[in-house]
Amino acid sequence: MGARLWSLFCSLKLAIVLASLATLLVMGGSLAMHFNPSVFGNLDGTIMAAWWRQSGETNLSMTWWLPLAGSCLLLLGINSLCCFIDWARNWRRRWRKTGEYLIHSGFVLVVIAYVWGSVAGFRSEGNQLTIGETISVPHMPEFSLKLESFEPVLNNDGRPLDMRNTLALYRDGTPVKKTVSRINHPLIWGGLTVIPSSFGQFPTGFQFHWPTRGTVGLEPGTSVELPSGGGLRVLSFYPDAALAADGRVLRGGDRIGNPALEIELTHPYRDPWRGWYFLRGRLPFPLVEAGVHIWPMEPIYRSVSIVTINRDPGSRLALGGGILMGTGVLLAMISFYYKRSRGDRPQVG
Repeated sequence: MGARLWSLFCSLKLAIVLASLATLLVMGGSLAMHFNPSVFGNLDGTIMAAWWRQSGETNLSMTWWLPLAGSCLLLLGINSLCCFIDWARNWRRRWRKTGEYLIHSGFVLVVIAYVWGSVAGFRSEGNQLTIGETISVPHMPEFSLKLESFEPVLNNDGRPLDMRNTLALYRDGTPVKKTVSRINHPLIWGGLTVIPSSFGQFPTGFQFHWPTRGTVGLEPGTSVELPSGGGLRVLSFYPDAALAADGRVLRGGDRIGNPALEIELTHPYRDPWRGWYFLRGRLPFPLVEAGVHIWPMEPIYRSVSIVTINRDPGSRLALGGGILMGTGVLLAMISFYYKRSRGDRPQVG
């Protein structure tokens, strides 16, 4: 039985059947993907294992072909591995087929790398970074990413052509890599890839006209000393705010709608005052009483870079498999033309 199984898994016929079946399943499945974007729409935005848990296993009537195609490719990889082992055991008699079997071994490595990346990798989109900001890398808490500078490149119509991001990657606070990353030049380190995908702007505060001071920008963290000896400090800014029935101020979206500032006012001879100033309304009386006369002018915007963070632990293994496959193709071509020059192969064409 063992000999029969070994012969089966080393069979060229099995390889043809598995490859043909996987091809048919993928061709048919591509039609299901086209007509069911609600199920397959985010397949390119995540790894296969995560997508299968979120959408695949709950829509088996449309996704049943995927595990079958994957099983065929896995069996094809096992078939190629068995062929390679059988060739290696008889290398002295089959050394002339080195190119073909390097292709087999490269394919096996690519399959293993894909499975490894689908299980242990991740894809995280929409990570926003402002200049000087540091964020933790998703699923890798020991790593952090800092945006040191950001420069969008625009054409005459204002459309983005490229984005230059100076990114620094840290591990437990120690820098491990720093690079100027662009759309086609990501930051790559140890299977981790950071790709600039877009950019935008969001309001962080407001510019005000202050008759005795000129134009003043007020953002969270801004402090202004007052002539009376007290001070004004901005605690929060909501681009769009609403007042709830119980008196709480609720944050809306990130676009300018009904902006509001949370302000703390201190005075050397009075208790501190803390409250909200809705810019479309009147100045709160404590501000007027303290001599704060300001008129809103325009929002303060801060540029943000949006990056995609991917991790594929099998990327190096896949690269090795690709190199083996390329080398195998080159050796196979050299072997073919050498044999043909000796008359061992018929002319083609």
